[in-house]
Amino acid sequence: MDIGVWMRAEVLDHKLQARQEDNPEQAWNLSRWPKGFTEEGKHHLFVASNGAWRGYFALSGEALFSPNDPSAPYTLLFDTRTWTPIQAVPAKRFRGFTYNVPSLDFDDTIST
Repeated sequence: MDIGVWMRAEVLDHKLQARQEDNPEQAWNLSRWPKGFTEEGKHHLFVASNGAWRGYFALSGEALFSPNDPSAPYTLLFDTRTWTPIQAVPAKRFRGFTYNVPSLDFDDTIST
């Protein structure tokens, strides 16, 4: 399952800086549970920022549920060291998350 979120540039920068920390795990909170997340296979969190899809993180197989936070009770976890930049693909700003993300059926990653 692949989902996409919109991050402000400074939020994405903060997430990427965490790659150098002792604990490179970061989180992204959601108001609703993404369908398909519990299925077997690889799951990715695509990130759009500054008008384009920029790359993705591999999602952890674990997530958190906080019923006391009605605005965003679900938390997806990811290791920031898995960041994979892709060729920029135009994206309009959106809220929440989307399943409409760039395809990984072809080699669109960028060497860093």
